[in-house]
Formats: sequence, structure tokens, C-alpha cells
Amino acid sequence: MATIEDLKQLFQLQNETLATEFKSWLDLAVPAGRAPLAKAAIALANHGGGTIVIGMREAINTPIGSYPRPAQIGRYTADAINAAINKYADPHIHCDLVHLTHPASGNEHAIVIVPGGQIVPVMATKGTDGEILAQKVYIRKPGPKSEEPFTAEEWRTLLDRCVRANKDSLLEAIRGIVQGRSLDSLAREQIDELLKFTDDSRDSWKMRLVPLPKDDPARFPLGHYEQSFQILGVEPASGLRSLLENLRKASEVRLTGWGPFVLLERKPIGPVPVGEVIETWVGTPSEKARDGRHCDFWRARPDGFLYEVRSYDEDFTEKAEPGTSIDLTMPVWRIGETLLYVARLARLFGEDPEISVRIQYDGLKGRRMSALFDWRYLSYERECFVDTVKMQGQARASVIEDNLAEVLVSLLRPLYDAFDFAPLSPTMVSEEIAKFRNNRY
Repeated sequence: MATIEDLKQLFQLQNETLATEFKSWLDLAVPAGRAPLAKAAIALANHGGGTIVIGMREAINTPIGSYPRPAQIGRYTADAINAAINKYADPHIHCDLVHLTHPASGNEHAIVIVPGGQIVPVMATKGTDGEILAQKVYIRKPGPKSEEPFTAEEWRTLLDRCVRANKDSLLEAIRGIVQGRSLDSLAREQIDELLKFTDDSRDSWKMRLVPLPKDDPARFPLGHYEQSFQILGVEPASGLRSLLENLRKASEVRLTGWGPFVLLERKPIGPVPVGEVIETWVGTPSEKARDGRHCDFWRARPDGFLYEVRSYDEDFTEKAEPGTSIDLTMPVWRIGETLLYVARLARLFGEDPEISVRIQYDGLKGRRMSALFDWRYLSYERECFVDTVKMQGQARASVIEDNLAEVLVSLLRPLYDAFDFAPLSPTMVSEEIAKFRNNRY
């Protein structure tokens, strides 16, 4: 659910979007008021979630603006909103309701937050005066508008979204039946070997930083996180050239704009051989116009060891003061994307190898976890009182690929617990995974 600040930004929109619909004030006591609300909610639920802002039109097809609630329409409640929607929706949708005051007009508006993650398409169970038709499915389309899916591509997109959500739901049910290998059950010798590689890699990174000024952005002065991996029980790559080719193949799948173990094939920021490893430092001072957000350093070894250190995206946004925040969903995106990358790489070493994982977040003390980049909502910001959080785990490549939500919930739990037990539900994690897997960033 969105933060209050994000919801306030909806008042600044000049047009509707695929995820945001503006409605006039609706009398929920009559079908003519309930039907348009239900149709919009059904379409947004099938779209993957979104918001309905009520009171921002005077009538259908009028310009967007702030209009006062008519005296004959009472202040909405969440129960009334959900009752109106679910007179038509099957399966039922549970929506959240937020009341906010328009900053210019002073009018109070109702904002309905529609969830996504449906495992079957939501359809209308009955019709009302042509506004909504019985046994019809509605989706959001460019325009934007809420209409039935007519083309094969529109149906494919809708069904693919439901299949993915259903797959995550089924896997979650299976977890309660099948006792899998604990993510904390690493052998001591494996931990020591991975820690040794991590320490060596960190030392190599810090040696690169020695000649830089103390305030250089490549030092990540506000904080950073590092990721280390070992692909277990595989034959090493035949050499650095073979390893580089595997890294290139794993990088062919891009889920976000700036992914893990970024491969930029040019000097001075391309991969280079350094002894028995490949190293890349995007933060080299000879790179013009660099910034702290894009100063990654990483290493890879032919026997399946990888290390990467990166800055926090939260320190490079206008939505928060640098060094003060961690986004609720960003760890899911960044660590999840990296795990999928390493799983792809692991399959180039062997059929389905085990992968040891070590994650460390530094520079956390005093930061607060909030929903900066998503339409989610936290009842209050959660502060962290420790500077460093370490996480470790182990899973097969196939488990990461097919059951990423469970892997991330188990792996990231210590980080979210450090932020005053911030929520980390399988549902939220599954929804965020679906977004970056569908390139929705």
C-alpha cells in the first residue's frame, strides 16, 4: 500500500494512469453509485493493483479537479466501500480506504487502494444499467480505460499474471507439507571459505579507494551493502575467459535498469583480470560523470565465488534525505534480482547446484524503513538501532528460481527485524517479485 506522501502526489496528476482512476462522488446507497466503483476496482485488481481517487471529477468525462463532497453523500467507510465493490466482484476484493485533504482546495477526498496478486481473473457477478455487465472480466487499457480484454495478448497478460500469483500461492501451501533444507544450515567449512573470499574481496575494494578523497562518492560514505556467493560442488570454469563468457550469458536477462554484476564492455569500467579473479569497478575516478549510485565493485573467481558491493538507491532520491532511509521493498528487488542472476550463472556450472549466500548491510543505524518507491503503506516508519546486519543462507538454483519468495523471506528476515520488526510477508514479497520479473520498474 502506498505511503501517505505518495497518495498525496495523486492530487498533482493531470491525467489518469493505468494504475490510477479518478471518479466523481458516488452515492454508494444506490446501484448507479456502486457499479462504477466496482468496475474500476475489478479492472485495477486484474491490472495488478492501483488506486481510485473519489471526488476529483464533477461528472463522467469532466476535467480532473477537486470537488467538495455533496451534503447528501456521507463520509465513506472501508466497510461501505468493500460492500459496494463486492456486490459485483467475484472473487471478493478487500480494499483499503484513506481520506486525504486536497492541498489547494481543502476538500477531503476518499482514496480506495485496490490490491493485486489475484490468482484468478476477477469478474462481475451482475450488471447495472450498462455500466457493468454480468459475467464480464475488466482490465485496464491505454487511454486509460476499463474494458473487457478482447485480444489474445490482453488475455495472455491477464492470465500470466494470475498463473504467477497462483504458483506462489501453491508453493506457499507446499511449504507447510514438505520440510525443506534450512537456509541457516550451512556447514562451518563453507561459511569459513565464503568469509575468506568476502574479506579478500572487501580488502581489494578498499585498496582501490585509498587514493580517493575522503568524501569521494565511490567510498559510499553513507552506507552500502555487499553480497557474496559460492556455487557449491561444481567443476571450476576452465579459466577467466570461460568465466567471463558465463557471466555474460547470465547477464543476458535484465530485470531492472541497473542490475547486479553489471558488465559494461569498455574501458575503464569493463571487467579486467586481476590474478586469479575477474574484477570490475564502475567507480574508477577516470570515469567521467560518475556518481555514488553507480560505483559498484565486484569480483568473480572460476571456482564459483562471487562478491559485489553497492550503494543504497535510497540515498539518491528526492523522496528522502541521503543516509536516512531504507525502502520497504528495495531489498526484495535488489537481493531477489541478484539471487536470480546467480542461479542462472550456477546452471552454467552444473545442472542444479547448491548456492551459499552471504549478505551484509552497513550504515543502517538511525535509518528508517518506509515505503519510498511503491504504493504500499507503513503505519509508522521503523527505525534501525544497529549499524550492521548480516544474513546468510543456502539454496539450490531451482529453489531460487521456483520459490524465490520463500528464499527471500527467510534470508531477509534479520534485516526487517532490525527495523523494529518491519512487515515482511510472503504475499508482499511475491507481489514485488512479480513486478521486477515483468520489468515493471
